[in-house]
Amino acid sequence: MTLYSQSQSLRVKHIVWLGVLLLSLAGMVGCTAVGNTDDSSHTTMNDNQAMDGMGDMAPDAEHDEADDVFVPNNGAEVKLVSPAEGAVVAAGADIPVTIATVNFPIGENGNHWHIYLDGTPIMVMGGNTFVLQNLSSGQHTIEVFLSLGTHENLEKGDSHTITVEE
Repeated sequence: MTLYSQSQSLRVKHIVWLGVLLLSLAGMVGCTAVGNTDDSSHTTMNDNQAMDGMGDMAPDAEHDEADDVFVPNNGAEVKLVSPAEGAVVAAGADIPVTIATVNFPIGENGNHWHIYLDGTPIMVMGGNTFVLQNLSSGQHTIEVFLSLGTHENLEKGDSHTITVEE
């Protein structure tokens, strides 16, 4: 084999391994994560958007509520920082959902969190902030759970009930 063909063969092997690595990383991200958010950029979801699995703001098809698996927290904690329990917000207002975690690095080993709005899973998240928009009037329960890269929720989450007023 000539030096040229050995070099070309090595390049092909590198390309194949790079493809395998990228597919592995994509699998680690898992779920239907829209993208990470932080304090400077927010992902949004509102009641008026289609909830039929079409588009990236629909309920998480891979995380059907009936299929949820909960495992012990093992020292990990999540606190729903905002909105505050009992908050009253004006119809049409943006509602930032912000969490704080202890012993659970978001993004490491596929760690992420799930938001449930009135019992329905609506998003799989990275980062620590998500913005709800245009919720219908009335009371809404927002729940958050930490989730392992294997898509198992930790059993102890946090929740707040808010009221949206016209």
